[in-house]
Amino acid sequence: MTTLQIVEGQDRIFNEAGFQIAGNHGPNLEGGLSPRELLEASLALCVSISLQKIMAYDGVEYDKSSIHIEVSSVKAEDKSNKFSHFNVLVSLPPTLEPAYKEKLKSVVERACTIGNTLKSEAVVELIEVNEPIETSSNA
Repeated sequence: MTTLQIVEGQDRIFNEAGFQIAGNHGPNLEGGLSPRELLEASLALCVSISLQKIMAYDGVEYDKSSIHIEVSSVKAEDKSNKFSHFNVLVSLPPTLEPAYKEKLKSVVERACTIGNTLKSEAVVELIEVNEPIETSSNA
């Protein structure tokens, strides 16, 4: 579960362990990440975790610092308030064979929960509650 609390005018995002990150209302602003940047980061992290799990399962040794992932989102041209496309650029360890790299890409596309959710039409439901929501910062 993730919670957001506004503290001294700043959006603070918490996980259950109490780790926090600052949110921002626009891209490339100092002091936090925008919703777009957080969504792109979630997809990048999911791809990275999936890659690492698959290579660990396959017993592949590699330099973890050689994995780089960059995600950019594209707004829908029809002016609807959504993204139409996500470009995921992946730099894999150079020591991997080309056939294994193709296998990785195929498996990661099926294994990444965030990517699968973005490809589907997930339901988002806004529910009003009458009591304050407990966060790690005020629990």
